[in-house]
Amino acid sequence: MGNAVRLQLLHVLREHPKTVSEICLEIGLPQSNVSRNLGCLRGIGVVETRRNGSDVVYQITDEKVVEVCDLVRSVLVEQIQKRSRSIE
Repeated sequence: MGNAVRLQLLHVLREHPKTVSEICLEIGLPQSNVSRNLGCLRGIGVVETRRNGSDVVYQITDEKVVEVCDLVRSVLVEQIQKRSRSIE
């Protein structure tokens, strides 16, 4: 979960389910990289798949995952702001 690509994938999937091709177009990473990291997220139960014809669609399994990512992002932003103020 601490991998930057995996966090980016979760951010992209928060809006709605997407195929690997849609994700690749949106974030500009190669399909092999996206697929490998989606596989890791699927392995720990954070994302799941469903078939839509010949396409495999990925989606986040639980809205709480999005909430956790938002909370972590908020904490990191606060830490950056505190460090920035202490440097001034």
